[in-house]
Amino acid sequence: MSDIVVSLDRITKRFAGHTAVHALSLSVPAGAVFGLLGPNGAGKSTTIRMIMHILEPDEGTVTLFGGPGTGRELSARIGFLPEERGLYPRMEVLEQLIFLGEAKGLRRKDARTRALRWLDRLGLPDWGKRKVQELSKGMQQKVQFIGTLLHDPDLVILDEPFSGVDPLAVSDVQQIIIELRRRGIGILITDHNVRETLG
Repeated sequence: MSDIVVSLDRITKRFAGHTAVHALSLSVPAGAVFGLLGPNGAGKSTTIRMIMHILEPDEGTVTLFGGPGTGRELSARIGFLPEERGLYPRMEVLEQLIFLGEAKGLRRKDARTRALRWLDRLGLPDWGKRKVQELSKGMQQKVQFIGTLLHDPDLVILDEPFSGVDPLAVSDVQQIIIELRRRGIGILITDHNVRETLG
């Protein structure tokens, strides 16, 4: 397996005459945290969407894990927290997490065990039977963060992970990111606030 989990070679994306990303090249090694920092409209989310193969670059190439396969094809190895949240508001929190785990290939029993462990870790042990819509925005963000990590991905992509999250939750997420890096997982984060990202 390659030590480079993401490699971008001069990728460019245009929309109706506007260049959102221009000739961007970068490499993210396993066990590294790489930040895409910049204001809204700088092309961060567009870059993430090209990595995930939601969008195709007009020019350049995206390589994941040093070999063939797109972000869609390799999604079982990737944990992706999108900027737009995608939880089902009327579903119970635990069932939501089990569903997300099963979508990534986990057996239901394993998904449930992992979800309960993560809920406890992030201070939500009593919320598993509550509906997602009953949670605050920050707590929903924690649930989606758990869903991103449930299947033990080799690459974690976090698009604006601290949006709407209270300072204590930011600290929890930052600590988990450090632990993931120590385990050799490559992490790519976008944010518009450098102080918040770096702690």
